[in-house]
Amino acid sequence: AKTQPLQHHNLLVCFVSGFCADSIEVRWFQNGQEEKAGVVSTGLIHNGDWTFQILVMIETVLQSREVYTCQVEH
Repeated sequence: AKTQPLQHHNLLVCFVSGFCADSIEVRWFQNGQEEKAGVVSTGLIHNGDWTFQILVMIETVLQSREVYTCQVEH
């Protein structure tokens, strides 16, 4: 019988900080295709100096040759 290797789940984190306006869109892409499943966000966090930060995460099992991209629109 052939055994399958364990699949390790990875948490990819996109950290954006220092922006002034509260309108920001952060999206994850896998191989150029937008990935919406499994995406979790902290929401906007005030830095205390009129700027904000946000963390947008995605949990995935990484495969070779896959490319993940975090895109920020502001």
